[in-house]
Parts: sequence; structure tokens; C-alpha cells
Amino acid sequence: MLWKTWIQLLHIVLNPFTTSCFQYCLKTNGSYYKTQLHDSTVSFSSPLLDEGYAPTILEHKNDMLRNKPLLIYLPGFDGTLVAPFLQFPELGTEFDVWGMNVSMKDRSTLEELKTKVLDFIISMTKKDKERHLYIMGESFGGILATEVALAIQNNAGKKSDTNLKGLVLINPATCYKRSNLAHKGPPIANGSSILYPLNLLKLLPLFTDSFALPQLLLILQAKGLPSVIDTPAREAYMGRMAFKLPSKLEFMTQDTLKWRLEKWLTTGCDSFEINQDLIRDVIGKLPVLIIAGEKDQTLPSVEESQRLSRLFGKAEVYVVNGSGHACTCGSRVDLTALMRDTFLKSSLGRKMMKKQAIQNEGKLYGLEPRYDGARIGLSPIKYWNEEYYQRLR
Repeated sequence: MLWKTWIQLLHIVLNPFTTSCFQYCLKTNGSYYKTQLHDSTVSFSSPLLDEGYAPTILEHKNDMLRNKPLLIYLPGFDGTLVAPFLQFPELGTEFDVWGMNVSMKDRSTLEELKTKVLDFIISMTKKDKERHLYIMGESFGGILATEVALAIQNNAGKKSDTNLKGLVLINPATCYKRSNLAHKGPPIANGSSILYPLNLLKLLPLFTDSFALPQLLLILQAKGLPSVIDTPAREAYMGRMAFKLPSKLEFMTQDTLKWRLEKWLTTGCDSFEINQDLIRDVIGKLPVLIIAGEKDQTLPSVEESQRLSRLFGKAEVYVVNGSGHACTCGSRVDLTALMRDTFLKSSLGRKMMKKQAIQNEGKLYGLEPRYDGARIGLSPIKYWNEEYYQRLR
């Protein structure tokens, strides 16, 4: 069983781009929210409610979540909520966190995805048009987030009542055409179907970094935890996710890879370039936070963050020390602290990563000693303890 646990926990750090979470939707104001197009499904869910995270379940029961700003996470072209899952509990202290899931079978265009996101935002804010909204897009999600923000800020019809307060772009794929992925991905998507699984593996080194595995081993040995996993409830949440990740994985077929490279990334980059002047004039008025992985081999993210900062004018840029593309939202960053420092100046929460975590170097960067000083991690038996896990009824 040890090898299975190792594989499960490996996904915490590596978050490979081929994962997908075609899961169920959670209740929105008492009803299930789900959008369908053709025979494909795009859904929106609350990851903390979804995974039974006790503090958020309690807020939901007491009808307190609606008093928080709404944060919508738009994923990379894997279409899952896997990459930033370590960040969700801390983000939940400030925001009502929701995210978009896209099935591997989905064949929505960029324009159709944008419409679905806008429709979901309207459904979540129609009872309180003054509710603050923040949009976070990672990789392809950065393209989509920009498209959605442009539509909102352009006051296009029914979208005009949305109170968008900030935009977060993480390794935005607006630079896809200048990337290693654009060079190596299409030959695999259009190549031999027999060799496709093996060829797909050749892309994986683009997505990880040299610190992913060493940090995983430190976590397994109870020698450290990500700085945002600092309570038993959060560790239990991380453990439950580790056990569930294998069931959430879905193989990205060759047709899906081709569709997303062409219809999402290439089309998205074209749209961004065509609308660049409009984007500068409209989104440039918004507070924007751009986060880039220092060692991103998939996209030239650091270079792109500087380009977008000049384009937007007011954008803040943060480079995640030593992080590769798929690990930028992992254990080497505190997204909530960065968002507080950029958007929520009046918040009493921390506005930078915890002192020891940020002072550490190499594989220890972003990690802290266990919150309880224990030499072993929280027992898996306690992951589903009622104190840490509650079902949404």
C-alpha cells in the first residue's frame, strides 16, 4: 500500500497537466448548477464544499459564504481544479471559492467557454449585484480569464452589472505561440496514434521542476508541510485529496490534445493579439496580479509577466521561486497572501508568505516544520474524522 500512497501524494506536487476532474456540481443557493453543450459537460463547483472541508461547510450552513467576495478559478487546459488545491483552504478565509471543471470529452470553443463562465457569474451575483468578484486564471485559464474580464468591463448587455474587482493571471498562456509547448505539442497531437501515449510522456518534463519530488519526500517524512497547510483540518483535507486524486485522473486523448491546442490555446492567443489595444484600455483600469513560475519550461512565463505588466500598466508581478509550470500554485507560494497584498489592503491576514517558509532555500522553500511538531503525519484514519470532515447535506 505504501507505493499507492506515494503515487497519490506525488500528484500533490507534480499536478501533471493530463489530470482531469469531471466531477459533480455542488449546490448554488439550493440548486445544482450545471451547463451542457452538445454531449459535453462544463461544471462549476466549490472545491472546499466538495471535499467536505469542515470550516467552509460550517460557513455554508450558517449562510456566511455569500458575505465573502466571490473568487472563480479558471483552470489550465487540463480542465481540473487539481493544480491549486493546496491553496484553497487559505483562499477560503477571504473568498467564496469556486472553480470550473471541463471534461476531457468536451469540445467547447473558447467563445462558448467564455459564455458559460459569464452565465455562471450572473447566476452567482444576480441576488447581490454589489458582491465583489475576483477571477483567477491559470495557463489557458489566463487567456479565458482575460476574455471574461474584457466582456465584463465592456459592459456588454447583461454582463454590465458584475462588480469585478481584480484579475489574477498565473503563468498566462497568452504567450503560447512563443512556447516550448507550441513547438512540441502539435507534432504529438497530429502524429501516430499508436505512439501517442509514449509521445505524450515526452511533454511531462515541461511541466514539473527539480524541487517537486524532494518536497514530496519531505512531506512524506513529516519533515515539513506547505506553509498554507498549517492545521489538522487542512492536513486532513490534503490527505483526502491525495486518496481521491487517482479517481479524478482522466487520460487526455489525442483528439482532446489537438482540440485544446488549436481551439483553446492558438485561438486564444490570436484573440488576445487582435484585441490587445482594447485589452490595454479596458483591463488596464483593473487591479491585476500576475504570477509566474521562475522555472516554467512550458511557457516563457516570466518574460510574459513583464510584457503584460507593461501592457496593463497597473499590474503587480510576482515570480515564484524555483517553480515549474504545473507547480506554481503548489507549496512554493501563498496565493492568498499575494491577493491580500494586491486587492485586500484592509485585511488583517498575512500579506506575504510565512517568515520561515520564505527564508528557506532550495527544496525547503515554501515549507515549514509541522504545526504540531510531530514526527509522523496525521493518521489517515483521522482524515474523515467528523472534526475535520463534514458532508454537505
